[in-house]
Amino acid sequence: MALFTDGSISTLEDLRAYESAIFDVASTERIDLSKKQVLAQEELETELNSLLRQQGDETQLTQVVVTRPVRQWHVFRSLALTYRDAYNSHLNDRYQGKWKEYDRLANWAQRKLLETGLGIVVAPIAKAAAPTVWAAAGSLPAGTYWVRVAWTGAAGVEGCASDPANLAVEAGTGLIVSVKEPPENGTGWNVYVGVGPEETKRQNEEPIGPGTEWQAPDAGLVEGVLAGEGQPADYLLTQRRVLQRG
Repeated sequence: MALFTDGSISTLEDLRAYESAIFDVASTERIDLSKKQVLAQEELETELNSLLRQQGDETQLTQVVVTRPVRQWHVFRSLALTYRDAYNSHLNDRYQGKWKEYDRLANWAQRKLLETGLGIVVAPIAKAAAPTVWAAAGSLPAGTYWVRVAWTGAAGVEGCASDPANLAVEAGTGLIVSVKEPPENGTGWNVYVGVGPEETKRQNEEPIGPGTEWQAPDAGLVEGVLAGEGQPADYLLTQRRVLQRG
């Protein structure tokens, strides 16, 4: 699972899954949905930081995992902000109803999150930045290749895979991939390559050392596991108690 600080918690498609007309409303009322998502995440950050301070321990926001309840909370808050903006533009009762409904759902999702527990990882590994990819001599078939990378830590624990980079190559060409500086606890990295952004598969058996480039082998790509979405929670934190996983 991604960490709260890895980037946007939900996508525009997540918003449309709950509110099918949201793109039309945003277009009609000239509302930037992406900005509403940013504002919603900033509000969640403030509330989560307050909760973590109340716990009286050293847990940081960088340790919080984006579980399904966190994503739902963010989606509902984003939709509430959107319809609030639309209502305040025209005082349209229909928009007001939507605003109040999603505001209620956001509060419900927050309560449920605190009841079930906030997912926490002990040693968070940040999402990797998109890699740098360039062509080299090789033997890949012609096509467009998509590449994601992910940092690894102790015992091979892997953070969230990066956003994909892509490169179109001619037949008889290869790929070289490099990564940026590792996070503080990053000890290596994995590379995922595929012919589509959702089809990237792991190409290395052991983590690659920081500062080392990866080059597609002459034998071609291998059928490794699909790129993952990051670390599972090590434990659940609630306002009343800590629930150990497993």
